[in-house]
Amino acid sequence: MTDTPAEESLFHIIHCYHQYAAREGDVETLSLEELKALLVDNVPRFMASLGRKELYYITELFRGADKNKDNQICFDEFLYILGKLMKDYHLQYHQQLCAHYCAQHSLY
Repeated sequence: MTDTPAEESLFHIIHCYHQYAAREGDVETLSLEELKALLVDNVPRFMASLGRKELYYITELFRGADKNKDNQICFDEFLYILGKLMKDYHLQYHQQLCAHYCAQHSLY
């Protein structure tokens, strides 16, 4: 039996986390630089949509997730980041749908 698209996505997220965590220092945690690289490399359109706020956004995600204040993001803390990222991405998705609908119906 093959994995569902959701199962594949979960595997890829876990694999991505470990791939970036292994770049420097502790191979089980992400530094701010590793998190930045992970996000810029893997969600580039979303990051680009933030414009100049990109670094601020990533720093705020990092600070909010780093519950034990060790300047590292463990996998459990990364789950918080994923939740926030999904929430923000979902909001952007709805804004794009609304803009598309309004443009199609001459509501601008």
